[in-house]
Amino acid sequence: MDRIPNLLSIVVVVVSLIGCRGWQVAAPTSSSAANHQSPLKPVGMAEDSFRLEIITVMFPLGEEELNTAAWSQIDEQSLPPETRRCLADNGFRVGIITGQLPAEVGRLLTATEQPATLAEAAANFARAPVVSRQSMQLHSGWHGELVASRIYDEIPLLMLERTRRQSDVVGRPYRLAQGIFNVVATATGDRRVKLQFTPQLHHGEPRQAFVVESEDGQLRPQPSKPKENFENLVFETTLGPEQMLALTSLPQCSGTLGHYFFTERQTNEMQQKMIIVRLEQARYSDLFSNQPFAGDLPLFR
Repeated sequence: MDRIPNLLSIVVVVVSLIGCRGWQVAAPTSSSAANHQSPLKPVGMAEDSFRLEIITVMFPLGEEELNTAAWSQIDEQSLPPETRRCLADNGFRVGIITGQLPAEVGRLLTATEQPATLAEAAANFARAPVVSRQSMQLHSGWHGELVASRIYDEIPLLMLERTRRQSDVVGRPYRLAQGIFNVVATATGDRRVKLQFTPQLHHGEPRQAFVVESEDGQLRPQPSKPKENFENLVFETTLGPEQMLALTSLPQCSGTLGHYFFTERQTNEMQQKMIIVRLEQARYSDLFSNQPFAGDLPLFR
């Protein structure tokens, strides 16, 4: 009978020791164990999704190295000639980077991330960041909104419209306007993604609108501004793992749409922007090639 209290004491000690150990989950050792995976396992990307890295670089407007030397390493011929002409007429410059970033852009990134002195680091902190990075995750067939500019009180926009006989400059003002690219991503089935960019101006006062949520099909209220789509400036490109898309403005294009998308006044100096889009990760399966998704992504800022 004396052995029972002793056994109880041993059980209490063992239980207390087990309670002090960390929780460890053993890896499955059989096909049946694989059906009981730990709920702590990280959730991976869906098979039809991609993640885009967006890098925004700021530099003085008209900077020679970043407007001339850098573009000698960027392929502008990847877009059709007519598309390139329409974009250039309205202040946009677009091209593909394959492999390494141009040395001029790389130096700017390195200088920003590693200031030479404490005073330089303090100066960088005091002003808007020269380089910013963000991510956008999309499914095939989804679209997202890449915000390119701040909100302007008013944009007196000038547009060049060409016909077979003549070219005309037309203009109109937009109040409380912001430059945004509507981006539609479509998988190609080989770990590449086709991206379609539509320049838009979101302008005026926000209005109450209703959007359909893709998950449950329910209508949800959402404030939205009127949108001006510039269909003549739509362009498409296909990115693979070793490629990047470069977007900026032509430096001498005041009053154009590209100017408002890619320039910004900071203190007493006009700054120019270059946006670099990189395919950071892709997990597309051909199983979904005939089943495109449809949905909206919140504003990407």
